[in-house]
This record gives sequence, C-alpha cells and structure tokens, in this order.
Amino acid sequence: MTDYLRPLASDLVLALGALLGLFLMMLGSIIAGLTTGDARSVGWILNSFGMFVLTLVLLFGAIVRVDMEKFVRLAMILAAAFLIAEVGFW
Repeated sequence: MTDYLRPLASDLVLALGALLGLFLMMLGSIIAGLTTGDARSVGWILNSFGMFVLTLVLLFGAIVRVDMEKFVRLAMILAAAFLIAEVGFW
C-alpha cells in the first residue's frame, strides 16, 4: 500500500504542504489579532486549519516515507504529537 502512496509524499509535496500549513497559521493569527467580531473567528478557523494541515503532512510523511532515516521520521512524529498536544483537540 505504501508503494502506491510514496509518490504522493515526495520531498516537494511534503515541503509545500508544510509551507501551506504554516502560511495558514500565520494568516489566521494576523487576522485574529487585528480584527474583532466574526472576522476574529475566521482567523482562528484559518489558524486551526493550518495546524491540522501541518499535522497531517508530518504524520503522512513519517508513515509513508520509509526511505527516510528513522530519526527523521521519529522527529516528524514527535513534532506532530507536540502540535496536537499544544492545541488539544480542534
């Protein structure tokens, strides 16, 4: 099964997914910090969605990319676990 998913988890795709997640988190924090009312809620939603995307990219990359060094995969899993622990449940 992982042989079919391995092309989806190339280095470029993992990097773009991580950048997308970080960008959404940054954009959501800026919107939530500078606005009030409903726009603030939209900012927090963007922030949470960015965190979700980043966590999925880290876990997906660690599970599917068996060709990476085991300590890199362990660091990806620990980073995703830290993000989940920091935010709690979305």
